[in-house]
Amino acid sequence: MTKIVLDAVGGDHAPDEAIAGVARALQHGHVEAHQILLTGPEAQVRSALEQKFAALGQSTDGIEIVDAPDVLTCEDSPTDAMRKKPRNSIAIGIKLVKEGRAGAFVSAGSTGTVVAAATLGLRCLEGIRRPGIGAIIHGEKNPFLVLDVGANPQPKAHHLAQYALMGSAYYSGTFGIDEPKVGILNIGSEDQKGNPLVREARAMMKQLPIQFHGNVEGVEVFSGDCHVVVTDGFSGNVLLKVSEGVAEYLLRTTFGVMQKVGADPKLIKQVHDAVMPRVDFSEYGGALLLGVEGIVTICHGRSQAPAFANALRFANRALDAKVNEHIVQAARGMTLPPPADGQGDSAAGAPREQPNA
Repeated sequence: MTKIVLDAVGGDHAPDEAIAGVARALQHGHVEAHQILLTGPEAQVRSALEQKFAALGQSTDGIEIVDAPDVLTCEDSPTDAMRKKPRNSIAIGIKLVKEGRAGAFVSAGSTGTVVAAATLGLRCLEGIRRPGIGAIIHGEKNPFLVLDVGANPQPKAHHLAQYALMGSAYYSGTFGIDEPKVGILNIGSEDQKGNPLVREARAMMKQLPIQFHGNVEGVEVFSGDCHVVVTDGFSGNVLLKVSEGVAEYLLRTTFGVMQKVGADPKLIKQVHDAVMPRVDFSEYGGALLLGVEGIVTICHGRSQAPAFANALRFANRALDAKVNEHIVQAARGMTLPPPADGQGDSAAGAPREQPNA
């Protein structure tokens, strides 16, 4: 089985929760021990691994640690991470994928650093000019994919068109839907609505070999009618974080009211257990960076053990589903217009400085 690299020191609760996630993934059969490669300062990671596994009565046999002595902080920009601390856990993990020692990389570290390292360290897939981050959200009718949620905050129209193609191929390969519906996030359903970027991208998407639904307004997103919702990285990141905040607010309010009116605690727990898997970001573990060679999964910075375990499961499923092969096959049939500014994109163009999303 293909190996998966986990950045053991990325995220707010690393390395303890990352290691606990590995233990949980092994317990649930999401991965096998010999698949796991951990990156980070070796002594720190080994100590956390041995302590956690000893406490759980699990064996560490088969789990490999690759030393990454340069420690990143929240003050390190993506550029600083690559130039001043080249042996950090993200860069080393991406290098392992590039060298073919692993097929996937998982990290809860800085989104901008992961995107920059992957874009520069791994080649873009054939036919793809810019990668995008795709986040799966549980909708009313179906899970839906939002692409992009942070990799490319200022895309061009042909980038959005490629996101539509990649999103369709990814959703089909992952969920088994032959012709997933693809829409573009907009401020109205009418054809003339939207800024120039959205209108130009929408016209391109109409010509693609996908089931194009058209414009999707914000109030429609969570219905699940569209399997893939395409947008720029700035709007997508705002959508993702606002939806997380609203979900948490509604849950706190709902369960608080249920307690105040004296609802049966057993009933409250039943409702909680039924709702949480649909709104908890840890259910899918992370978001996939689509468009680069190799599987790169970006986790929420505040991920804990369940999220890391599901991210490993998610990465393993993406490898088995041959996500990148589906994307390349779809991209081969797409003809892009020449860039309007005449400058174009390099296949692995250097990304802009990314926010710590």
